[in-house]
Amino acid sequence: MSFLPDPLHPAIIHFPIVLSLVALLFELVARHPRARSLEGAAGLLVLLAAVSSVVAVVTGNAAHDDAVVPPAAAALVARHEQIGELAMWTLLVVAAARIALSWRGWFAGIVPWVYVLALALGAALVSVNGYLGGKMVFDHGVGTGPVQRQPATPPAGAGPRPGAG
Repeated sequence: MSFLPDPLHPAIIHFPIVLSLVALLFELVARHPRARSLEGAAGLLVLLAAVSSVVAVVTGNAAHDDAVVPPAAAALVARHEQIGELAMWTLLVVAAARIALSWRGWFAGIVPWVYVLALALGAALVSVNGYLGGKMVFDHGVGTGPVQRQPATPPAGAGPRPGAG
């Protein structure tokens, strides 16, 4: 018996969403001279957002393999996957830049503001992708029990079952 939820993706996806938005908030507040002490926490939040985005993409790919996707949602699912991977790579680059800039002592002047813009882009991508994921689930039922239990489409010309009708 596993202690992990099945499917895992819905339980994981909230981490990159929240962590990227809270990291952005901390980074913005840390730009104030009296709040510089938040920079370490902000950096840690960015790193956690990046790592959780990787887990979200991996579990999303696994969930897609098992999900029944209605034809009306196929394009939405493909877009969700594309933006998810773009958000993951953006957050990974932002986290790597944050580590490198801090380590080299270059996290001063205009550089933090450019970094904050890049982080805002990553947080925006994650947020848009969360919206698309919600549309998939709530508008099309992707990954939900009723859609998963739908019988496969009958072959052409199969006609109605005997005794039905």
